[in-house]
Amino acid sequence: MSNEEAWPTWTPKEGILIEGLDDWTDVSWATNYVRTPVPQSFWRPATIGLIAEMLVEGLIIPGDLRGGEHCPWGCSTGDAIARITSEWINTQWPHEVPYPGAIVWFANTEAGNEIARAALAREGISE
Repeated sequence: MSNEEAWPTWTPKEGILIEGLDDWTDVSWATNYVRTPVPQSFWRPATIGLIAEMLVEGLIIPGDLRGGEHCPWGCSTGDAIARITSEWINTQWPHEVPYPGAIVWFANTEAGNEIARAALAREGISE
């Protein structure tokens, strides 16, 4: 589904949600979308801010993958943001981007899918 020529016109939020139409996303995907506009020293805070915004807006659901299924964490949005932040800072990746799924997997909500589909349609790209 990726169309690199269209990426510059998508917001980071839209890019993550578009990727989430066919797969789960994670912290490393989110970081990929904030790398260009900010210096490396701001990747983590910019990524956590973007993830927090998307969680608060109800666009993604945090969870783990078990047996090929997304299992939501079942905690509050604030607790999810705190957990993601704490695990990133206090584990083996304090200055690096965690490998895919190391901290969390995100599933799009229907609201997130709607934003992704609208961004694709705006660019004339079919899902």
